[in-house]
Amino acid sequence: MYIEEKLKQLGFTQTTPIQDGVFKHIKNKKNLVGLSPTGTGKTHAYLLPILDQLDFEKQEIQALIFVPTNELVIQVEKMLKEIEPGVRVKAYYGGSNKQREQEWLEKYQPQVVISTPQRIVEYAIELGLLKLQTTKFVVLDEADMMFDFDFLSLIDRVLPALLKAKLMLFSASIRPDMDQFIKKYFGAYDLIDTNKKHILKIEYQLINIKYQNRLEALNLLLENINPYLCFIFVSKKENQEIVYQDLVDKNISVINLNSSIGVKKRKQIIDDINNLKYQYVVTSDLAARGMDFKISHVIHYDLPHHLEFFMHRSGRTARMYDSGQVITFMTVDDHRKIDKLRQQGIPFVNYMLNQSGLKKVQLKTNKVSQEEINAIKKIRRTKTVKPNYKKKNKAKVKDAKQEVRRKQIANHR
Repeated sequence: MYIEEKLKQLGFTQTTPIQDGVFKHIKNKKNLVGLSPTGTGKTHAYLLPILDQLDFEKQEIQALIFVPTNELVIQVEKMLKEIEPGVRVKAYYGGSNKQREQEWLEKYQPQVVISTPQRIVEYAIELGLLKLQTTKFVVLDEADMMFDFDFLSLIDRVLPALLKAKLMLFSASIRPDMDQFIKKYFGAYDLIDTNKKHILKIEYQLINIKYQNRLEALNLLLENINPYLCFIFVSKKENQEIVYQDLVDKNISVINLNSSIGVKKRKQIIDDINNLKYQYVVTSDLAARGMDFKISHVIHYDLPHHLEFFMHRSGRTARMYDSGQVITFMTVDDHRKIDKLRQQGIPFVNYMLNQSGLKKVQLKTNKVSQEEINAIKKIRRTKTVKPNYKKKNKAKVKDAKQEVRRKQIANHR
């Protein structure tokens, strides 16, 4: 009943497959692994049932949530407080006042801890201030990203003290390096794999700018779209600043979000983005994972160095049954990467961008009709091969196809 009431309070009219799966299995004794694409409600999938089983009378740690970045710490804390403002939660991220936190922990214990692995090791293992033995739930959110950041050695220092807790891992997929970790700690677990059940409403628009300057192409594109909120992903930090400053000079409502900005400043920027202070955000792959905004457009100013981040970037839009547009610039150097993405299932739609606007390109196809195939089959093949026979045969095929098309046109008059 608690979960249903909170979903209604949050304004959710329907749940997602990953949420349905976690809600169903949360009370099982087994540990849990949840797999689903980005933007499908994983955070609420674990927050709601954890809060449902929280004992608000006990002033002790009952849930520990590991996330890979400071931005995600801030975001998960925000989502938790939206559900249950009265819960005693501690969110640890870079830039927080360590002395003040230590003094508080010497007197009290939070009910929920949200943190990157470094802070948990520091406060729980090295300083002994977080008393983890009462923990009932441990969540590893965006687990594949934590493995990318090489947090495994830190998590290994904490998990032996949490073996009585229910372990929950959430990720887009299980990679080989994660498989060994799961076998070590999770034992027989409930697997909730909803990747095939989620169909994201994204149109992948591909613009071949050939030799055109990317910044010129971006400015032309922005003249032809009017997004609710648009994230512009730029791979190199020096290029981010160039793009950001150019848009500022054109009086476009834009902010730059990158890792060189201090955590407190980034927290303020995130709040401003949520409050729609800006229409455009220039960012790096820092914002490609886990960040939850209502984004209508994603622009790949350039392709990421690691192609798997293409999906993470694109997944910032079309979240929770919304639709979205993902626009990708392709130059003459990008064809190989685009081909790989096509092979991975990205259904690119070709668009043309010029002074008259952004238009879908209808690529010419040379499909041969059944009537044409039958006409070609009737062409007599010579038993002896003579000089230029291929050229002559090609001319006969062309004539046969044209004759069929002339008849088709005549029949439709």
